[in-house]
Amino acid sequence: MGRLSRRRFVAVAAAGAVTAWGASACGDSQPSTRSGSKSKEFTLWSFWSEGEPNQLVLAEAIKDFTSATGVRVKPQWKGRNAMQALLPALNTQNVPADIIEGNGSQLTTIFAPTGQAMDLAEVYAAKVPGESGTVADVVGAAYKGIGTSDDGVLAMVPYQVSTYAWFYDGKAFPELASQPPQTWEDFTALLDEQKAKKRRPVAQDGSVPGYNAYYIQHFARALAGDEAWVAAFTDRTGEAWRGAEFRKAAEHVERFAKADYFLAGFNASKFPAMQQKWAAGESDFLFGGTWLPRETQPYAKKGFEYVSFPFPSVEGKQPTLNVATFGFGIPKKAKNAEPAKEFIAFFLQKKYQDKIASVAKEMSVRTDVKAAPIVALAKQSLDSGHVNRARTPPEFSDFSAKVLSPLNDRLLFGTITAEEFSTGMVTAAAKFWKARR
Repeated sequence: MGRLSRRRFVAVAAAGAVTAWGASACGDSQPSTRSGSKSKEFTLWSFWSEGEPNQLVLAEAIKDFTSATGVRVKPQWKGRNAMQALLPALNTQNVPADIIEGNGSQLTTIFAPTGQAMDLAEVYAAKVPGESGTVADVVGAAYKGIGTSDDGVLAMVPYQVSTYAWFYDGKAFPELASQPPQTWEDFTALLDEQKAKKRRPVAQDGSVPGYNAYYIQHFARALAGDEAWVAAFTDRTGEAWRGAEFRKAAEHVERFAKADYFLAGFNASKFPAMQQKWAAGESDFLFGGTWLPRETQPYAKKGFEYVSFPFPSVEGKQPTLNVATFGFGIPKKAKNAEPAKEFIAFFLQKKYQDKIASVAKEMSVRTDVKAAPIVALAKQSLDSGHVNRARTPPEFSDFSAKVLSPLNDRLLFGTITAEEFSTGMVTAAAKFWKARR
């Protein structure tokens, strides 16, 4: 977790900083005090584009912050490429953003490794305006850990979280609300029942390799564990993919692929064709992120009731929940870091986090924020703390694109066996790492 002496220094500095700036922003139940910072403006580069629900929530908080503190906020709605646009400027003396907003992977595995991410221990120690708790209290230990880089830098303060689940129409399967499938065998028995009714019960957009990899990933993480799954990506010999648990995971995928559960044509479809067909009622179940209801609502059949349950246990082992977080970081060279820190604490107030649920239809990191009904069960699962905390290696994306996805697609499409997948992964992984030496 980084050098111990440095961490102690940061902790001591943070303790003093609560008095220095945190109290000035957070004193009253109605946070209307002026900012204690000498800087009276800052620039925020946002992950969201204008008009998106999240952008509307953030824009409202920005307006309120200026009214409460006198600090002018200059947002730039950069969209998903905000981090990529900022990276080239980090080693210059003119870093254009005081806050960079992004997802957890961007902030902890791309931003932090540059050495230009400010440690936000001071922000975590600050009180949330108008509340008795600190930012650390409302974010919680699990998400704070996810926002920490490999070398112990608190590079991110998350405010929103997404996860993955099996979604279905609650009106079509009312009994599942109280008794969702607990084991993989329970789930496949349910799929077999639907298949007997001439249904293709699972929708899958086969043109999205990342979606296709959900299955091998969840089977492997259940059987081998989260850390073993991550370690396999950095095994330079590739032999990890021949391990017993990984072989069993591949066999689960092979059986799933051969069971004819998927909608016809899924392996030749173009996203989002299959999820649209699912929402229209042509299929029964779809495994996806908690953004799925928002994406498919325009195509959903009348009265569609979004309900979900977690990935069932596999051979008695329940996979942890994968988590995608969204939040803020501050560059070390930010010209206006102090008011930027104040704003992060300001945005963690419950009234704005409630709007993450009510307006953006997403999930706040705060456990006291009730999720939108369409993702309420997923939020309950997340709040239990049974989440995947294994750190994704920097090579993950490149490895997935060049090694895992091509072979996994063929496994899921039924064109190779589990044995061929395992052997192919060993060979392809070794070749991948040899080329990077």
